[in-house]
Amino acid sequence: MSIIVLESSSLRLSVLPGLGAGVADLSLRSRGAWWPLLRRTEPRPDHYNQLACYMLAPWSNRIEGGAFEFAGRSIRITPNWPDGTAIHGEVCALPWRVEQRGPSSAVLSVRCEPGPGRWPWRYECRARYEVRGAKFVSRLELTNLDSTPMPAGLGYHPFFARALFSTADLAHVRLANSGRFPASGMLPTGPACEDGDSAALRTGTPVDGLSLDDVFLGAPEGAEVRWPASGVSLRFGRCEGAGFSVVYAPREAAGPPPFFCLEPVSMLNNGFNLMARGWEGTGVRVLVPGQSTALEWTFVVGEAGAGVCRPTMQR
Repeated sequence: MSIIVLESSSLRLSVLPGLGAGVADLSLRSRGAWWPLLRRTEPRPDHYNQLACYMLAPWSNRIEGGAFEFAGRSIRITPNWPDGTAIHGEVCALPWRVEQRGPSSAVLSVRCEPGPGRWPWRYECRARYEVRGAKFVSRLELTNLDSTPMPAGLGYHPFFARALFSTADLAHVRLANSGRFPASGMLPTGPACEDGDSAALRTGTPVDGLSLDDVFLGAPEGAEVRWPASGVSLRFGRCEGAGFSVVYAPREAAGPPPFFCLEPVSMLNNGFNLMARGWEGTGVRVLVPGQSTALEWTFVVGEAGAGVCRPTMQR
């Protein structure tokens, strides 16, 4: 599978055009080596969920039963997850075209046609990746190419590493939010409300203390991931188009996995069905023919300085 490698003075980004234009690796240059900020993809991945980060379109997260009603139409999409939902959109599993390529930036696109069990509207997505010094920038844009209006949502699904330079590292996350949506099977059942987890995230908390697969009200602008033992921080900048943040921090019997997720998304989980039920504030955008919507995500990586700790393992 071909790979695009983009590099700045501080960051190295590897993108796989043939697998959703997803990120295979995003690493920080420090102490004479490249250290993965996101979990590093294994060689020859064959599924988007093996990536370090992938893009979500034309919807984000789950559609209950893969079915919803829109403008008098009954939409049926083949479920692709064990819980019977249609999850994470379509473009994360498709091959993309490389439109532009430079040393530190690239533009890719994909055009999608309706088909049995697929999204029933014609659309196109275009994505731009760029690394500038210690800054990462990506913009995902979706355009309705069909003859009738269509609902839409976008997102990014990064898998952040729980540890960087040191095996003793313990990632912390801080996320300004206005509450967590109560849910059943990761599908919201009521409006966002304050609880212990939303309060802990607002002030900052160790990731290992969380057990979440939930959506929070509020874009992750200003959110911060810190690796204290490594002296590294990652601060989210502009998240244009995002109104919600998904946090996936599982706690398993064998111990936490080596990653967690903090996802900027434009719509609520199951937003199409919630909109059909009369919910307001779902984040779903209805695009008329020819109309586009976009989601931009940026972050900056900082270091406290050399000598904070010495590497205890090589990656």
